[in-house]
Amino acid sequence: MFPSRAFEDAIRDEIVSAINDRPARRAAWEPEVDSLVVVRVVLRVEEEFALKLPDDVMPSGGFDNVEHCVAAVVEACRELWNISQPQTEEV
Repeated sequence: MFPSRAFEDAIRDEIVSAINDRPARRAAWEPEVDSLVVVRVVLRVEEEFALKLPDDVMPSGGFDNVEHCVAAVVEACRELWNISQPQTEEV
């Protein structure tokens, strides 16, 4: 079974850490989760869960809000997780 809560927690934690590490506050016109933050999120997920996420999970410019980022990355992870799980035959 896909551990969605573990993925969501890791993604949210990395977003908060990345935003707190910024030297300056973002401008009002900038996305809430910019592309540099998304890169950190993807790297953490790949390292922590041993998944190789596709490049298209990182839209240029980032995500307008945290919820959209979390949903998109979790969905990509769910798809990869399901593909990587061994298929069992029912008898």
